Amino acid sequence: MLIERHYSVSGIVQGVGFRPLCVRIAHRLNIKGSVSNTSDGVLLKIQGEQSSVERYPAELKENCPDVALIISIALLEEKEIERTDADFIIEKSVRSERQRVLLPPDMAVCADCLGDIKNRRNRRWRYPFTNCTNCGPRFSIVKSLPYDRPCTTMSLFPMCPDCHAEYTDERDRRFHAQPNACPKCGPQLEFCSADGACAARGEEALACAVRALKEGAIIAVKGLGGFHLACRAYSSESVSLLRQRKRRPSRPFAVMVADIAQAHQIAELDDNDVKLLSGTRAPIVLLKKKKSSSLAPQVAPGLSRIGLMLPYTPLHYLLMENMDPLVMTSANMSGDPLVSQNDEAFERLAGICDGFLIHNRPIHMKIDDSVLLHHEDSPIILRRARGYVPNPIIVRSPLAPVIAAGAEMKGTFAFSQDSMIFPSQYLGDVKDLRTAQFYTAALRHFKNLYNFAPKLLVHDSHPLYLSTAMAQKEFSSLPVLSVQHHYAHLMACLAENRTEGASLGLIMDGTGWGTDSTVWGGELLLGDADGFERLGHLRRFRLPGGDRAVSEIWRCGFSLLVETFGFSKALELCARLWPHRAASAALMEKAWTSYPLTSSCGRLFDGFASIVLAMDSVSYDGEAPMLLESLCSSSASDNGHEQINVLNDVIDWSPLVAWAAEKYPPAPAAGTALHAELARSFALLAEGAASHTGITTVALSGGCWQNSLLLQKTTEELIQRGLTPLRHHLLSPNDECISVGQAYIGGLRCAKL
Repeated sequence: MLIERHYSVSGIVQGVGFRPLCVRIAHRLNIKGSVSNTSDGVLLKIQGEQSSVERYPAELKENCPDVALIISIALLEEKEIERTDADFIIEKSVRSERQRVLLPPDMAVCADCLGDIKNRRNRRWRYPFTNCTNCGPRFSIVKSLPYDRPCTTMSLFPMCPDCHAEYTDERDRRFHAQPNACPKCGPQLEFCSADGACAARGEEALACAVRALKEGAIIAVKGLGGFHLACRAYSSESVSLLRQRKRRPSRPFAVMVADIAQAHQIAELDDNDVKLLSGTRAPIVLLKKKKSSSLAPQVAPGLSRIGLMLPYTPLHYLLMENMDPLVMTSANMSGDPLVSQNDEAFERLAGICDGFLIHNRPIHMKIDDSVLLHHEDSPIILRRARGYVPNPIIVRSPLAPVIAAGAEMKGTFAFSQDSMIFPSQYLGDVKDLRTAQFYTAALRHFKNLYNFAPKLLVHDSHPLYLSTAMAQKEFSSLPVLSVQHHYAHLMACLAENRTEGASLGLIMDGTGWGTDSTVWGGELLLGDADGFERLGHLRRFRLPGGDRAVSEIWRCGFSLLVETFGFSKALELCARLWPHRAASAALMEKAWTSYPLTSSCGRLFDGFASIVLAMDSVSYDGEAPMLLESLCSSSASDNGHEQINVLNDVIDWSPLVAWAAEKYPPAPAAGTALHAELARSFALLAEGAASHTGITTVALSGGCWQNSLLLQKTTEELIQRGLTPLRHHLLSPNDECISVGQAYIGGLRCAKL
């Protein structure tokens, strides 16, 4: 019996070779019909013998490409037929008003394409823009959906006859590969001098860049989602010059290595690290630096870890041939968003680099490199961007369509639709004018890409967040819902863990506006989609100078001393720890009660580190705690110190501060004690709440959980007490996840109305 079925396949099924797969399976099963991209995903019409038609969905699932994701295969129609179509074909894509298709992220070059560029007999030998259905640019080049070449920046490059033949041949791995190109018809390289004048094209452009790098120059390299600044990572002179020109005194640089063997020369890798580095997402991975490494110390000053990545485009592979490791850091001035356009690079990077390796394929949506740290069973995402965006977070319940404005310092936004939340890529600090403009551009792109029609705008309860203002400007007609910062953290963790119902949450971060108009950041919450309550927190202290305390961390340290000893003794200790700050500290007494109160775990780390390391200021957020964590080791004892107390649902850190300030412990011992004592006190606080509420799940969210040592020790302490920790696996625990929590809360609440 001949039958015909129509299926709608949803998920990441465009731009990943899914339609070619459908054709191959159809021919194998003697199935006729058609497949087309639609705004919902992929529409299948399959005709044939009933047994073959019934086998078809299972074959799709079993042979689904690694980069694809099938969420559902929904049967739309079934009927008996007398005859079938003549063949199984790919039909023209259909776009409707509502977009439900999932666009894939940009993917690292595959092994087959690498083989092409290394093969002298292949027409793509040494072609830096080689790709196929299994790899290459996606999110960064798409202007609209469905995902077809005319809707991408590759529309500027009509395919030559050879490329078109591949594109239309179902047996070829470039069948319907939208970025398909070759040296005859595709993008081309140029090398430009520091003033932007073209000096060479094609292979000679690459040769010019290689020579310049080997001679110690700083080169801007245009990649998939934007420009990098590159220089020799073994050259102290080059790295120091890059720091000076970029105005980035100490924040660590990422390093690109040619292969895994070169990575082993620099860092300690296990199998999980190798898998992360060499996977299709190709992120930057933080690894323990080898003492024998030849890296310039200026690459990651004072830190025990180094961020490594492998080449992830053919251009990077060609650049790294016979090359020592290269610093490969985002091309921007400190605080500015990533540079992605050629003219923009010539203007904004003038004075930083000595040359430009560019190409003429436009980047429609800039996106930075993702950064990960492997931790036990799965990675901690420190920055979610290339390779992960725009993949959605899939939750258990249907959500109403909302737009979530996110946080400010590590800005993202998110849209909800059906049972999915679509967070943007990491956008940066929205207080910066250029980043605010980028925020708006990315927001419009996501909205237009998916035809999102939100019914509600959800934003942080902080009254002055620019992310809120930017989103309200774009969606001025929507009703708004204000959500407390740390409550959004809690719900983000529950969303990605697909957990419904109430949960405890240990939310540890830098700062967030509290419901009592103080600055929160070290909280035990209990909450679900309907609301939350605060069950406990870290002992509060003042932030003298407000936001200045984030960079001038001696202010946090001095405040901890005042809270612990009183003003008089704190001044004595200040004169020892930060002598040139003593006069400023003395002037604070009269204004002391006017400074904001905080329970921030991040600022506690800053203050404690400033005391232990006698460090008065930092050049980037989290620098001092990272240095302190780097000094901790299994050999450092966590005994012989005062214990942090938990009294009346408040974690009192003052005994440990007194010990550190008066007993002069070595920094490794002090750092180890802080991590161990905080982990123990967090678990005790949660255990007490669990005994009263009966709730034993504990979500861990907030930027402090990027600290793998704190995460490890706290997880162990919670499990020992019979509690179930939940942590982030798909999102960064820092403020990037705020928009997801906001969308989850707003989407669930609206869905109930």
